[in-house]
Amino acid sequence: MTSVRRIVVGATLVLGLAACKKDDARTPDTTPAAATPATVVAAVGGACPRTGHWGDCQLRAKLEAAGLAPQSTTEKPGDLPDIGVTPVMLSIGNAGLAAYFFPDTLGRQLAAAALDTLKFIPQGKLVGVLREGTVIQNDNALVLLF
Repeated sequence: MTSVRRIVVGATLVLGLAACKKDDARTPDTTPAAATPATVVAAVGGACPRTGHWGDCQLRAKLEAAGLAPQSTTEKPGDLPDIGVTPVMLSIGNAGLAAYFFPDTLGRQLAAAALDTLKFIPQGKLVGVLREGTVIQNDNALVLLF
């Protein structure tokens, strides 16, 4: 067997075994890619319940793992819409976050469809000079970044 072929076969076996050992695919990974031992213990040790959906704890853990320091705040970061769910307010440096957690993806999709597209810009589009909020959506979470 040539050395290139051995590498390909070895890599295939390692990836195959890793795929077989993976937990339920619906459960999000709460362990950051470049985690320190303390964050791994906190994430795996049950600091956040593993529900398969976003919640306040999961959002804070991901932000902290990314090297950000989210702080709870009562100040509204901008003109927030009334979409039926009370948002979790966070500040990160001079940015503000309003995170809405819905029971399911459909609830989040319906709320996102009701947002004013002049005030809330979809993720990936450039924000203008009017201080629009950026809409970030994933599973049951709708986050407005100001």
